[in-house]
Amino acid sequence: MQAVAAPDAELVTRCLNGDDSAWGDLVGRYGQKIFAIAFHLTYDRSEAEELTQDCFLKVWENLDRYQPTEASLLAWMATLSRNLCIDHYRKRKREKGFRFISDDAVTTLLPGTADPQADAVKRERLRLLLEAIGELPDELAEVIQLRDLDGLDYREIADFLNLPDGTVKSRLNRARIELARIIRERIGSRPDSATDSLYSPRRAVAQKTQEGAR
Repeated sequence: MQAVAAPDAELVTRCLNGDDSAWGDLVGRYGQKIFAIAFHLTYDRSEAEELTQDCFLKVWENLDRYQPTEASLLAWMATLSRNLCIDHYRKRKREKGFRFISDDAVTTLLPGTADPQADAVKRERLRLLLEAIGELPDELAEVIQLRDLDGLDYREIADFLNLPDGTVKSRLNRARIELARIIRERIGSRPDSATDSLYSPRRAVAQKTQEGAR
């Protein structure tokens, strides 16, 4: 653990010592990850950029409190920004809901390729997935976004949500089951692979088997 945290500790020390390039290095190392989390909490580019800036401002104001022996810098940043991000997400969900996902949001998450027809199918599936996530209870939507959309590991999610590791795993399992149910209700249970969604039973079983092997 210490070997992983050492580069972050050095980077933080440089920032605190007034190294002009250190803050740029820190933002370059973690900016995209924080923005991705913010975007999946808002599905709006401008809101995500503003939320990312607020997160880094909070990091800057509290950087002298970081203890590299306790957590990685990313885990510490996630913990520090947790209330800011979660409060924003829950407020936005109450006010606007996720009933409609904009074309811009879908395009940002899934850039186009040389095959427009295939892109259209993939984007429609992604839209279906995102709208289905919006129907989940907050506690399930949050954990599935952080794990399956943002790629955070269980420890990082536990830090972000202030939960035990076991609770994260059980919520994620419940979220995937419930998400599969919502999607099946929307598109119907069709056996052909062309309509096999990201959270179809077959994919869920395969993913669970792969995670068990790890």
